[in-house]
Amino acid sequence: METNEQAKAKGGKRRRVPIVCAVVAVVLVCAGGGFYVWHNQPSFCNAICHEPMDYYVDGYYGEGDAAHAQLAVAHQQEGVTCLQCHEATLEAQVNEGTAWVSGAFETNADGSLEPQLITADKQQCATAGCHDWNDVVAATENWDGQAGVNPHRSHQGKAIDCSNCHSVHGQSVMYCNTCHSWEVPEGWSSPAK
Repeated sequence: METNEQAKAKGGKRRRVPIVCAVVAVVLVCAGGGFYVWHNQPSFCNAICHEPMDYYVDGYYGEGDAAHAQLAVAHQQEGVTCLQCHEATLEAQVNEGTAWVSGAFETNADGSLEPQLITADKQQCATAGCHDWNDVVAATENWDGQAGVNPHRSHQGKAIDCSNCHSVHGQSVMYCNTCHSWEVPEGWSSPAK
Protein backbone atom coordinates (compact mmCIF):
# COMPACT_ATOMS: atom_id res chain seq x y z
CA MET A 1 0.00 0.00 0.00
CA GLU A 2 1.20 3.47 -0.87
CA THR A 3 1.90 5.99 1.87
CA ASN A 4 0.79 9.57 1.73
CA GLU A 5 4.39 10.74 1.16
CA GLN A 6 4.86 8.30 -1.73
CA ALA A 7 1.67 9.55 -3.35
CA LYS A 8 2.86 13.18 -3.03
CA ALA A 9 6.24 12.26 -4.58
CA LYS A 10 4.52 10.55 -7.50
CA GLY A 11 2.24 13.54 -8.02
CA GLY A 12 5.24 15.88 -8.03
CA LYS A 13 6.98 13.75 -10.64
CA ARG A 14 3.85 13.78 -12.80
CA ARG A 15 3.72 17.58 -12.63
CA ARG A 16 7.41 17.87 -13.58
CA VAL A 17 7.11 15.78 -16.75
CA PRO A 18 4.99 18.35 -18.67
CA ILE A 19 7.24 21.16 -17.44
CA VAL A 20 10.39 19.34 -18.56
CA CYS A 21 8.77 18.52 -21.90
CA ALA A 22 7.73 22.17 -22.36
CA VAL A 23 11.25 23.42 -21.54
CA VAL A 24 12.79 20.90 -23.98
CA ALA A 25 10.31 21.96 -26.69
CA VAL A 26 11.08 25.66 -26.15
CA VAL A 27 14.84 24.98 -26.31
CA LEU A 28 14.42 22.95 -29.54
CA VAL A 29 12.26 25.65 -31.15
CA CYS A 30 14.75 28.38 -30.19
CA ALA A 31 17.70 26.31 -31.42
CA GLY A 32 15.87 25.53 -34.67
CA GLY A 33 14.99 29.19 -35.17
CA GLY A 34 18.56 30.23 -34.48
CA PHE A 35 19.88 27.64 -36.92
CA TYR A 36 17.40 28.83 -39.58
CA VAL A 37 18.54 32.45 -39.16
CA TRP A 38 22.21 31.41 -39.31
CA HIS A 39 21.53 29.21 -42.35
CA ASN A 40 20.32 32.30 -44.22
CA GLN A 41 23.56 34.19 -43.58
CA PRO A 42 26.58 34.05 -45.93
CA SER A 43 28.77 33.06 -42.97
CA PHE A 44 26.92 29.72 -42.84
CA CYS A 45 28.32 28.74 -46.23
CA ASN A 46 31.93 28.85 -45.12
CA ALA A 47 31.54 27.92 -41.46
CA ILE A 48 32.09 24.26 -42.29
CA CYS A 49 32.97 24.28 -45.99
CA HIS A 50 35.97 26.65 -45.78
CA GLU A 51 37.35 25.12 -48.93
CA PRO A 52 36.00 26.37 -51.36
CA MET A 53 33.40 28.74 -49.84
CA ASP A 54 35.81 31.23 -48.19
CA TYR A 55 36.47 32.69 -51.64
CA TYR A 56 32.78 33.51 -52.14
CA VAL A 57 32.03 34.78 -48.64
CA ASP A 58 35.16 36.97 -48.67
CA GLY A 59 34.05 38.35 -52.03
CA TYR A 60 30.55 39.04 -50.71
CA TYR A 61 32.03 41.19 -47.94
CA GLY A 62 34.60 42.81 -50.28
CA GLU A 63 37.57 41.14 -48.65
CA GLY A 64 40.47 39.53 -50.48
CA ASP A 65 40.84 40.00 -54.22
CA ALA A 66 38.50 42.90 -55.08
CA ALA A 67 38.24 41.84 -58.74
CA HIS A 68 36.09 38.85 -57.83
CA ALA A 69 33.86 40.82 -55.51
CA GLN A 70 32.35 43.59 -57.62
CA LEU A 71 28.75 42.46 -57.96
CA ALA A 72 28.76 40.31 -54.83
CA VAL A 73 29.63 43.40 -52.78
CA ALA A 74 26.95 45.44 -54.57
CA HIS A 75 24.38 42.79 -53.63
CA GLN A 76 25.65 42.69 -50.03
CA GLN A 77 25.37 46.48 -49.78
CA GLU A 78 21.74 46.23 -50.93
CA GLY A 79 21.00 43.61 -48.27
CA VAL A 80 20.65 40.73 -50.73
CA THR A 81 21.78 37.46 -49.18
CA CYS A 82 23.18 34.43 -50.98
CA LEU A 83 19.98 32.42 -50.61
CA GLN A 84 17.94 35.06 -52.40
CA CYS A 85 19.73 34.04 -55.61
CA HIS A 86 20.94 30.53 -54.75
CA GLU A 87 17.87 28.53 -53.77
CA ALA A 88 18.73 26.10 -50.98
CA THR A 89 16.62 23.08 -51.85
CA LEU A 90 17.09 19.96 -49.77
CA GLU A 91 18.33 18.05 -52.82
CA ALA A 92 20.90 20.75 -53.65
CA GLN A 93 22.16 20.87 -50.07
CA VAL A 94 22.50 17.09 -49.86
CA ASN A 95 24.42 17.08 -53.17
CA GLU A 96 26.68 19.94 -52.01
CA GLY A 97 27.32 18.27 -48.64
CA THR A 98 28.13 14.96 -50.32
CA ALA A 99 30.49 16.66 -52.79
CA TRP A 100 32.26 18.51 -49.97
CA VAL A 101 32.65 15.44 -47.73
CA SER A 102 33.93 13.32 -50.62
CA GLY A 103 36.08 16.13 -52.06
CA ALA A 104 34.29 15.70 -55.40
CA PHE A 105 34.37 19.35 -56.44
CA GLU A 106 36.72 21.16 -58.78
CA THR A 107 38.25 24.57 -58.19
CA ASN A 108 39.89 27.07 -60.52
CA ALA A 109 43.40 28.41 -60.00
CA ASP A 110 41.93 31.30 -57.97
CA GLY A 111 40.24 28.88 -55.56
CA SER A 112 36.70 29.39 -56.80
CA LEU A 113 34.44 26.50 -57.70
CA GLU A 114 34.47 25.39 -61.30
CA PRO A 115 31.05 26.57 -62.60
CA GLN A 116 28.51 23.78 -63.01
CA LEU A 117 26.02 25.00 -65.62
CA ILE A 118 25.10 28.01 -63.51
CA THR A 119 23.61 30.91 -65.43
CA ALA A 120 21.76 34.03 -64.47
CA ASP A 121 19.04 35.03 -66.89
CA LYS A 122 16.31 37.64 -66.98
CA GLN A 123 13.96 35.27 -65.17
CA GLN A 124 16.35 35.12 -62.21
CA CYS A 125 17.69 38.69 -62.22
CA ALA A 126 14.74 40.74 -63.43
CA THR A 127 12.11 39.49 -61.02
CA ALA A 128 9.93 41.57 -58.72
CA GLY A 129 12.04 43.26 -56.09
CA CYS A 130 15.30 42.75 -58.01
CA HIS A 131 16.25 44.40 -61.29
CA ASP A 132 13.58 46.07 -63.41
CA TRP A 133 14.40 45.07 -66.98
CA ASN A 134 12.98 48.25 -68.51
CA ASP A 135 15.17 50.37 -66.20
CA VAL A 136 18.24 48.33 -67.14
CA VAL A 137 17.56 48.77 -70.87
CA ALA A 138 16.91 52.51 -70.45
CA ALA A 139 20.14 53.02 -68.48
CA THR A 140 22.26 51.63 -71.31
CA GLU A 141 20.67 53.33 -74.34
CA ASN A 142 23.14 54.69 -76.89
CA TRP A 143 26.02 52.79 -75.31
CA ASP A 144 29.47 54.22 -75.90
CA GLY A 145 27.85 57.28 -77.53
CA GLN A 146 26.55 55.27 -80.48
CA ALA A 147 22.94 55.95 -81.34
CA GLY A 148 20.78 52.83 -81.21
CA VAL A 149 23.45 50.71 -79.51
CA ASN A 150 22.34 48.98 -76.32
CA PRO A 151 24.03 45.90 -74.86
CA HIS A 152 20.81 45.03 -73.03
CA ARG A 153 18.82 45.00 -76.25
CA SER A 154 21.06 42.59 -78.09
CA HIS A 155 20.55 41.56 -81.68
CA GLN A 156 21.31 38.04 -80.40
CA GLY A 157 18.04 38.03 -78.48
CA LYS A 158 17.60 35.23 -75.96
CA ALA A 159 20.81 33.53 -77.09
CA ILE A 160 22.67 35.38 -74.35
CA ASP A 161 21.70 35.90 -70.73
CA CYS A 162 22.85 38.16 -67.90
CA SER A 163 25.72 35.88 -66.89
CA ASN A 164 27.31 36.11 -70.34
CA CYS A 165 28.57 39.52 -69.19
CA HIS A 166 27.81 39.94 -65.51
CA SER A 167 29.70 37.82 -63.02
CA VAL A 168 28.69 38.18 -59.39
CA HIS A 169 31.69 36.24 -58.09
CA GLY A 170 34.26 37.02 -60.78
CA GLN A 171 35.30 39.72 -63.16
CA SER A 172 32.54 40.79 -65.51
CA VAL A 173 33.28 40.56 -69.24
CA MET A 174 32.06 42.85 -72.02
CA TYR A 175 30.72 39.93 -74.07
CA CYS A 176 29.69 42.25 -76.91
CA ASN A 177 33.37 42.92 -77.59
CA THR A 178 33.72 39.41 -78.91
CA CYS A 179 32.72 41.12 -82.16
CA HIS A 180 32.49 44.84 -81.33
CA SER A 181 34.98 47.31 -79.85
CA TRP A 182 32.82 49.17 -77.35
CA GLU A 183 33.90 50.94 -74.19
CA VAL A 184 34.61 48.47 -71.40
CA PRO A 185 33.23 49.50 -67.99
CA GLU A 186 35.80 50.09 -65.25
CA GLY A 187 36.83 46.82 -63.59
CA TRP A 188 35.55 44.71 -66.48
CA SER A 189 37.52 42.89 -69.15
CA SER A 190 37.08 42.22 -72.83
CA PRO A 191 36.83 38.64 -74.06
CA ALA A 192 39.78 37.19 -75.92
CA LYS A 193 39.20 37.53 -79.66
